[in-house]
This record gives sequence, structure tokens and C-alpha cells, in this order.
Amino acid sequence: MKKQITILIVTLALLTAGCAGIGSSPTKTVENFASEYSQENYDTCYDMMSTAYKEETSLSDFVDICKDVNPDKYEFIEVTNEYVNENTAVVDVLVNESSVAIKFSLENFIEVEPEYNEVTKELDLVKQEDEWKITEFPYALT
Repeated sequence: MKKQITILIVTLALLTAGCAGIGSSPTKTVENFASEYSQENYDTCYDMMSTAYKEETSLSDFVDICKDVNPDKYEFIEVTNEYVNENTAVVDVLVNESSVAIKFSLENFIEVEPEYNEVTKELDLVKQEDEWKITEFPYALT
């Protein structure tokens, strides 16, 4: 009986430790969002949004936003910094941001070419129930 109780306690401790690591830091939440978004797991991404965001945006509206995002606008590279102040945080992410360059030439008249620049975008997060949540739709992670 003692052996079974010990095994149960160890198992519960391992499960608790494993769950505590999910979304345990603002950086981890941002990285998880980017990963889940790339796999089109929009409902999981919605769970990473703040309560205030969810009050303004339903799951179906969120999914519509996800599907309407221009996939060529941003390419997530990495998290570069994290700033935590009690229950709020800002995470800096490095992304490739595309823009359109319109060029004129005598031969082709108008040429449209995409240009890419590495830029840093800031994402705001808030801590709710011991988990970090994103406060606004993170276009930079899409």
C-alpha cells in the first residue's frame, strides 16, 4: 500500500511540474502561440489570449482573423527580450516584415517586388491565473 501511495505522489508531482511549465513565462507563451499558429491550431491559440480580448472577440471571430491574415506579411524569427513587471510583460520578437516596393521602368512600366526587413515588434502580455496571456492579436507571430 505504501508503495502505491508513493508512486501516486511521485506521479502527481511529475504531472504538476510538467503542467507548471506550460505558459509559465511570457516568452514561452509567445513561442507556443507561434508554433500552434503555424500548425493552424487556432483554438489553442485562442486559449493563449487574455480574458479582456476574449470578451471582445469570440472564438469564431478569432478563427476568421487567423484565416484572413496575410501569411507573407511577417515571418517570426525569435524572441529577443522579455520585460516582466509583476503581472504584465512585454516580449520583443524579431520578425521579417515584408513590404511592397513599386518600381518604375521604361521596359516594364511598373514592377512590384516584395522587400523584407528584420524588425522588432513588441507584444503585451498579462498574467492571469498563473498563466501569461497575450492581450492583442499578435500579427507578428502569424
